[in-house]
Amino acid sequence: MGGTNMENEKTTETGAVSRRLALGGAGVGVAGVTLTACGSNNSDAGKSAEGGLTEVKKPSAPTDVAAAADVPVGSALKATSGNLSVMVTQPSEGKFKAFSSVCTHQGCQLNVQNKDLACPCHASQFSIEDGSVKGGPAPEPLPEYAVEVKDGRIIVS
Repeated sequence: MGGTNMENEKTTETGAVSRRLALGGAGVGVAGVTLTACGSNNSDAGKSAEGGLTEVKKPSAPTDVAAAADVPVGSALKATSGNLSVMVTQPSEGKFKAFSSVCTHQGCQLNVQNKDLACPCHASQFSIEDGSVKGGPAPEPLPEYAVEVKDGRIIVS
């Protein structure tokens, strides 16, 4: 087998990538992932809904997200329709509101906890009345969406 050391470094006799080159490439890949994780806190940079960062989705058209009867008075319901996920609240009988389900701190998906909207990542708490921050590191209130009740259904736009 002829050639330079560089050629031998890149491939073995069978044409496969050498172990040293593969490990070096893996190290570069890990470094890239690490640097990406330390990158900007842009809400467009998304991860999974299992507690990682997610993108704030705005409805492109009025979207049916839940039955009004499914939203408890004095509490909230996390509702998903297609790629839209919102926190629908009913602070008082017949008064419905909808907020983003994405925490304004670092973009984690919110849950309903003790009649509040809660972030499982860093313990931010939001009001079901107006989406304002009640506690934790969240810097801003939740974005609010327009809500209409039509034929017993919650329509968010």
